[in-house]
This record gives sequence, structure tokens and C-alpha cells, in this order.
Amino acid sequence: MKYLVFNSKKEASKEAYKILRSLIDENSTLGLATGSTPTDLYEEMITDYKAGNFSYKNIKSYNLDEYVGISYDHPESYHKFMETNLFDHVDIDKANTHVPDASAEDLEGALKSYQEALNNANIDVQLLGVGSNGHIGFNEPGTSFEAGVHVVDLKEDTIQANSRFFNNDINLVPKQAVTMGIKDIMRAKNIILLAFGKAKQDAIRSLVEGDKVTEDVPCTILKNHPSVYVLVDKEADFQ
Repeated sequence: MKYLVFNSKKEASKEAYKILRSLIDENSTLGLATGSTPTDLYEEMITDYKAGNFSYKNIKSYNLDEYVGISYDHPESYHKFMETNLFDHVDIDKANTHVPDASAEDLEGALKSYQEALNNANIDVQLLGVGSNGHIGFNEPGTSFEAGVHVVDLKEDTIQANSRFFNNDINLVPKQAVTMGIKDIMRAKNIILLAFGKAKQDAIRSLVEGDKVTEDVPCTILKNHPSVYVLVDKEADFQ
């Protein structure tokens, strides 16, 4: 594990993009994340694309998660997030992008299809944020490390944290999500985890300094992965 501390989210994201580019080519497969954490990294990706330095034409992508029960075009759906923050600004083929279908009438069938797609994919780099409670994807504390794609009931602190995207109204935040399982995340060849802000300190401490791998703090499983980069700002640094 490589642990790197930066003065700001912007600086960390610039370095994260350098690392990402060193690990992929124009035919790679990416695991992508949503939320406020990766937005500056996606800006770096867009800027480099517009400068003519990289093409996403043959890139494939698989997203970590999606809220249950909101439509693709809902402004806070992760489908919409990816279009707004990355896909609409680069030359990626939308047919090569994959986000869990969490609004399907046959949700069980949709989970099975996404699991099969992941089983047949070879993700070169998985991008991750981390929750203040240590969740990765939407794998909340207590989730089995052996779980695959599944529906999760979101913890109260996760709902509270995500309410900032829903006019700070927790009643508007979906209470469930579909997520890649931890075993799916661990299959990626490389993992880049970003964490910003004081609320992430405890999770980062458990990951970097703690000696326990525990389902109570899901991110600690990354200790067992052979190629992990952890990039944080000063506020998330526990030292």
C-alpha cells in the first residue's frame, strides 16, 4: 500500500490522475466511483482528453453502485452523475459504460446480470472513495467480504452524509442501493482510494495504521490487496 498526503483535494486528484495514467492504456477497463470525492479526478481526465493526450474510445467502465428506486435521469442518480461529470465530456462509447440497473422491475435479475458482467470483466484500476464509517462502494459495516453484487440498506450516517445532494433533506435520500460486493472490488488489478476531509480520518487510520482486517470497517480489507494507492488531503490524514 502506498499512502500519500497532499495539501488539498485538487493536488491529490492531480497525482491520482498521474497514477491512473501510469496503470492503464487506451484499451483498459476502469472501475468508477461517484460522489464528491472523484470529481476533481474526473476533471483531470477530461482536461487531458481535451488536450489530445488520451482517448476513451475503447475504454470500458463499470460503476460501483446506484441508488434503488430512482430513475436514470434523476439528477442525483449515479447514471446521471457519470454523464454530467465524465461521460458527456470524453469520447467514451456509452455502450461500453456500465452502471447497475437499480430501477429495474426485476431487480433480482438486474443484480444477476451485473454480477455476470463483472465476472467477465478484468478491471485494471478501481477508483474508490470511503465513507466515514469505512464503507467502500455501498458495502456498509457488517457486510460480508464474500458478498457479490447485492442490495444494501444504507446506514443512518450514510443517509445523513448523502443528504447534502438532496437539498439536505434526509427524507429525499434513497434508503437502499445496489453495490458491487467487496469480492468484486478486490478482483481489480489496482485500486486508487481517495479520501478528503476530517470525517474520513478514522476510516483512513483503520486502513493504514490499524492491524485488524474486519467487516466492521469494510475498507480494511484493502490491506490484503497487492496494489493499493491511498491519497488523502491534510484533513483526512490521521498522523
